[in-house]
Amino acid sequence: MTDTTPSTNGAAPATGDSPDSGGTTAAESAAAHSIPAGDLGELMDAAIRKAVSAQFATAAKDIAADVVAKFLTADVRKQMAETAVHEAEQALNPPPPVEEPEPEPEPEVPAEPEPPKRLYATVQAFVENYVCHVYRREVSDIGLEGKRRWCPEWWRHGEARGRFEALWTAFEALRHGETVEMSIFWLTHFAPTMAALLDPEGPFQYCSVPDGHRPDLVALPVAPAPADYSNSDYVPPAETEQHAHFAGGLIVETGPTVHHRRVVRGFPE
Repeated sequence: MTDTTPSTNGAAPATGDSPDSGGTTAAESAAAHSIPAGDLGELMDAAIRKAVSAQFATAAKDIAADVVAKFLTADVRKQMAETAVHEAEQALNPPPPVEEPEPEPEPEVPAEPEPPKRLYATVQAFVENYVCHVYRREVSDIGLEGKRRWCPEWWRHGEARGRFEALWTAFEALRHGETVEMSIFWLTHFAPTMAALLDPEGPFQYCSVPDGHRPDLVALPVAPAPADYSNSDYVPPAETEQHAHFAGGLIVETGPTVHHRRVVRGFPE
């Protein structure tokens, strides 16, 4: 009798389930091994969160709808309708634009006047070009030393420099006046200054035009003041009947006491 069973040469059958496989296919086994357990847990968490969010969104919509329904009362609906009508009218018939008034022009701030330019740039130019030409006196003849003195090198004298600088400043300040300013300059500044400088006993006492400058005039002698110097030596005028003092320190002249005469028209017996 001939055996018709195909030979497998000891190998497992090519098709069919193994008796020990428990019914699991090869594809399912490969899928189970392709997703790690950790990733599978994360996927499950994400899916749960998504489902919970969807439920919350649905519940929130229901709550919002309930709140809006309670809020939209008849009065609120009426006000909303009136507002919509008003806005529609404003859109269809806009009011004319309000013309803003033109801004007032800012007041012009006057520019500060520039200081007047000096006529003479230096005190030397002032003395040489103004003083010596305007204030002319005879100072060259011999024998005039007792009347007036002049030093051609006036700048070597401190008093002359100081007086001429003050005179120059006064001239530059007063020369722009349109009324009595120059008269004030002559009477108050120019004449007194020149009289003091040309005085025979003034700063040019030992100088002359023929002999020139002579530094014979020495400084005034002084004694050094003490460190604790004060005006404690000042003695105020004594109080007399001519003065009356008040609480504020004001002294008022009261005048001498006046004695009135009494005329007797009869002689005593």
